[in-house]
Amino acid sequence: MKKLYNFHSSYWNLNQRTHILPFDKDRLLLHLKYLTKPYNEKPSRKKDYEKYRFTGQLEKNTFRLSRTVLEPNNFLSIAEGTIEATSKGCFIQIKYKTFKFTRILIWFWGILGICMTLYFSFYKINVLYAVLIALFTLAHTTVCILSIQRQKKILEDIFDEIFNSYDEFLN
Repeated sequence: MKKLYNFHSSYWNLNQRTHILPFDKDRLLLHLKYLTKPYNEKPSRKKDYEKYRFTGQLEKNTFRLSRTVLEPNNFLSIAEGTIEATSKGCFIQIKYKTFKFTRILIWFWGILGICMTLYFSFYKINVLYAVLIALFTLAHTTVCILSIQRQKKILEDIFDEIFNSYDEFLN
């Protein structure tokens, strides 16, 4: 099996990957369509998990996909990608994002934790509470970021597996 070429498009933007693939864009879109349950269909978690790798939407040159899961997960990544045909295959750029509500919750609890830490540091002057709240806020934010990175890595691995299964595209 031949390992395909992919790279991070920018040193600072680690949430974007670029893949250069040696197979036809239309064949890739057809394969992704086969693996994807559209957003507008009625969900059935167990059947969807067994049948589809992704939930999302595919269009002519773009896609927006998330991993199909058995149980709800707020930290899932969403892959938003563009596909361009080239003379010898296709060129794919994928940006990974989290759900907007998840980002809002992480910011909300982080800001609330900082405000409470400042409140107990300067107004009520209770060092124990201030330190405990600061540590809890730091731990909470760290766990959230690590969970998001873990889910992104799982989605990246699924794409790598699909893109490296060259034989499936030839059949």
